[in-house]
Amino acid sequence: METRTILAVVLSILVFLIFTFLGQHYAPPPPAKAPEQVQPAEQAKPAPAPPAAVRPQPPVPPVASRPAGPAKDVVVETDLYRAVFSEQGAALKSFQLKNYRQSLPIETISKFHLGPVSFELERFQDQGRAAAKLKEMVTAAPNQPLPLSFSWVGRHLSVAPDLVYQASVPSLTLKGDQSGNLVFKGVTPEGLVVTRSYSFTGNNYVFRLHSTVANQGSAPLEGKIALDLTGTSAGEPHEAQALAVLANGKLEEFPSGKLKEPKVFAEKVKWIGLNELYFLAAAAPAEAPETQATLLETPPNQLMASLNLPEKINPNQDVPALYNFYFGPKNINDLKAANLSLDRVVHFGWFDWLARPALQFLIWLNGYIHNYGWSLIVLTILLRLVFWYPNHKSFQSMKVMQKIQPRVAEIREKYKDDREGMNKELMNLYRTFKVNPLGGCLPMLLQLPVFLALYNMLGNSIELRHASFIPTLPFTNIVWLADLSAKDPLLITPIIMGASMFVQQKMSPSPGDPAQAKMMMFLPLIFTFLFLNFASGLVIYWLVNNILAIMQQYFTNKYIT
Repeated sequence: METRTILAVVLSILVFLIFTFLGQHYAPPPPAKAPEQVQPAEQAKPAPAPPAAVRPQPPVPPVASRPAGPAKDVVVETDLYRAVFSEQGAALKSFQLKNYRQSLPIETISKFHLGPVSFELERFQDQGRAAAKLKEMVTAAPNQPLPLSFSWVGRHLSVAPDLVYQASVPSLTLKGDQSGNLVFKGVTPEGLVVTRSYSFTGNNYVFRLHSTVANQGSAPLEGKIALDLTGTSAGEPHEAQALAVLANGKLEEFPSGKLKEPKVFAEKVKWIGLNELYFLAAAAPAEAPETQATLLETPPNQLMASLNLPEKINPNQDVPALYNFYFGPKNINDLKAANLSLDRVVHFGWFDWLARPALQFLIWLNGYIHNYGWSLIVLTILLRLVFWYPNHKSFQSMKVMQKIQPRVAEIREKYKDDREGMNKELMNLYRTFKVNPLGGCLPMLLQLPVFLALYNMLGNSIELRHASFIPTLPFTNIVWLADLSAKDPLLITPIIMGASMFVQQKMSPSPGDPAQAKMMMFLPLIFTFLFLNFASGLVIYWLVNNILAIMQQYFTNKYIT
């Protein structure tokens, strides 16, 4: 009974890891869609699907803006980012995070592939020849409107997202808690005046937009004020963007290929966003309960999330629209500080309630140790100490069960045709030796939530992205554990981890069933193959945990009779 239960738990964990790995790395790409025949204006900004309660309006061709000379770029520099706005659309051309890199400055010397497994020799590039690029948050394709583009779609007048504005300043530089504004003003030939005022702070990822649309004509205008987030979903799995929305108290996410038709959210829209594994670009309406959100995906991998606000503008009247934006890392502390309910986008699975405090404790440890690799090892040791006594009782129970295994076999053989009598005799035997047949399994069940919480936390925390442990192999310039969110390129840690599992298996009491014993001996090999492509932070946690388990098991085997 005990061995089968333990085996079931171990196999359940293994199945979980395998399916998670296969889903992240080998899921089939979404089927390609045939491109629709659309006009260039429609391709640049697909019209959002109207809600069922709103009567669709006939499309109105966009009105060209007055010639205002060539559009200029305006650079906004803060402590945290470098943003480039264009006078064409008063929208974002670039948004680079200064504290994060697109990738590490590493070049591959040689690479060996064997199926899904690869062995790589890498070295850091000469910083004089190639510096690492900053993380870019703007991924819009050339035929897409730029992020934060404004448009007005009405019955009698439409304004395209490429309206040319005039900027109030040529550039803006802010440090610390300094704040500043960048104002864009544009006028259509019909006299519709659009003013877009951005507000920034030097030490905050949140920035704001106050837009006004003024009707200087003689007739009232009805339509929708629209603001767009645009991007493309491509590249590595951890870089692929997905559409996300928090509406009516519910967070919904749509990975690339999952949104087959436009989706409209009309109730209590908190924010929309383009969501990556480690970064988020989000737009939140302020003081606009009537705001609707529209999510749209068009081939090839082009994403658009829009905030639409129905408005009626009478002559000589202006209508405001306020927005808050967050373009930055999915760091829980930064997301909470934004006060926009953005921290809900970070979720560590079923045991999120365990993973979050574990992450905060890891961050606190790193504040003293200043190396996430060593901080992770200290966290693993502390967790092992917490479960020291349950594990000790488990090893003790397994050792006693091994001793009485011949007696168990005799009882099973003697009462093979009398199940009730066999169970009675087995219970008497267990009481005599004061052992619980499930004693070896219960500590493992207690630790399963902790393991799954750490598995998701270590695989999805931006704190481990590009965090180094031992950047190069000692006495060489070969890259080793330079990024705890990436796999070990030399495959050293997963192989040692597999060896530690094998040693642990040899030290453990063998199951009574020879078939089960053989299956258990194959687990180290299976885990090693699986962990070859796992993030090195996960492998280090598992390896250190195995080493501590071996030490504890040695103590139990030596001193517990």
